[in-house]
Amino acid sequence: MAVGVVDGTSEAIFQTLMALGPSRSEWDFCFSKGSVVEHLDGHTDIIHKQLYSDWLPWGMKRRDLLLRRYWRREDDGTYVILYHSVFHKKCPHQKGYVRACLKSGGYVISPANMGKQSVVKHMLAI
Repeated sequence: MAVGVVDGTSEAIFQTLMALGPSRSEWDFCFSKGSVVEHLDGHTDIIHKQLYSDWLPWGMKRRDLLLRRYWRREDDGTYVILYHSVFHKKCPHQKGYVRACLKSGGYVISPANMGKQSVVKHMLAI
């Protein structure tokens, strides 16, 4: 688990973490591109992320992920984002990529210092 205090509201950080557009690569050095495959309900969707291979050891194929993403906002302004790998007929394995498997992971983003900062916790089980 990684924990840090970040300048910004929990809402702004939540929106940044949820974004799958080109601006994500400004802070997520592994991210190449992403998309929403299917919206399941108001708090759950299936997303596809393709990662750059630059950070992998030489000779390893590029990786992609197909994830179920769930999120919610607590009454105190805390946001929770949860992920786990899934299969989906609309997103078969991509040529040139190895599909990575994420057992579970996510973020907890809690307001701090009267909402001007946030405590961000990131957890992964691979």
